[in-house]
Amino acid sequence: MKRRMREIYVKSSDPFERGRQHGAQVKEEIERVCVGYRKSFEKKGYTWEEARNMAMEYVPYLEKEMPELMEEAKGIAAGAEVDLAVVMVLNTRYELLKFKKGVNNHEHNECTCYALLPEATQEHVTIGGQNWDNSPFIGENLYVLHIDEENGTKIVGISEPAQLIRSGMNSHGISLNCSTLLSYKDVRGVAVPTNFMRRRILQAKTLDEAKALIAGFHPCVSLNYVITSAKDQDAIVYETTPVENFELYPNRGIITQGNDILADPAIDRFIPADKHHQRHFRGQRLQYLLQKKQGEITKEYLQECLRDHYGYPASVCNHAGDEGLQTIASMLYCVSEGYALIAWGNPCEYDYERYVLE
Repeated sequence: MKRRMREIYVKSSDPFERGRQHGAQVKEEIERVCVGYRKSFEKKGYTWEEARNMAMEYVPYLEKEMPELMEEAKGIAAGAEVDLAVVMVLNTRYELLKFKKGVNNHEHNECTCYALLPEATQEHVTIGGQNWDNSPFIGENLYVLHIDEENGTKIVGISEPAQLIRSGMNSHGISLNCSTLLSYKDVRGVAVPTNFMRRRILQAKTLDEAKALIAGFHPCVSLNYVITSAKDQDAIVYETTPVENFELYPNRGIITQGNDILADPAIDRFIPADKHHQRHFRGQRLQYLLQKKQGEITKEYLQECLRDHYGYPASVCNHAGDEGLQTIASMLYCVSEGYALIAWGNPCEYDYERYVLE
């Protein structure tokens, strides 16, 4: 079935103006997604006002650490005609929802990521991507975001309402995809939130620049960052944690990542909702499927792998197998060729549509 996401175009060298353009185009999406997030915070024991206050704690820090992107966030609020606190909640929801207040709530495990290098693909190209698993209310409000910073950097990616970006690729051949990690070492605190770091990585011109950003990153909560580079024909995974930012590398041109900390399992608190499967299930399953065609992987075969239902419903193509989470989008960032292929929803149900970096 064909279903194409709305495309939002932002173009300016001025970060506030970029944000203003963005926010002005997604007012209704912001309003709708906030209804869902109010309920998400309530399940964790927080009122919406408490969530807003916690999110605003990041502002002074980000004004020092990432002033350009903080200006863009302010521009989104101005364009959408909402309080800055709303934009900050939507850009720090990953960090804030990792902790609960006086309630026993299941911790979600989201996404299966991958990177393929030329030696693994039939066309000798570099591809990065993922199946993004999350709540249906988020999936209903996604859009493709095109950003032209008018300095040589263009970005195309997928975004939740008002976020700086979620995943994507840029005109320098860099792609970024991420998946949840849960660690016993995660702490409540103020650091660069992942949405800001994701966008900053997608401003990088080289893989070394992206690596340097992670090298100086000191997160309070854990997350996977899967970065590919067409120019370098290389990829790297960072399991970022409050303890250390661990590095993992492709094997025979392939690397996959689920929701578990492979480098230091002792600090991992991921417990799969489907108790019939072992830890690492989705990441291991995708790795197995891709290795079967190593050197001959086509985009069509990759899409077939992302539609995989082994272990249904908690499969790579997730059908609410993890306490209500399901695959809300599936992405191939074809960095060697300058376009993305995105299925909006479970890829077994919806076609992959092409979105060009422009």
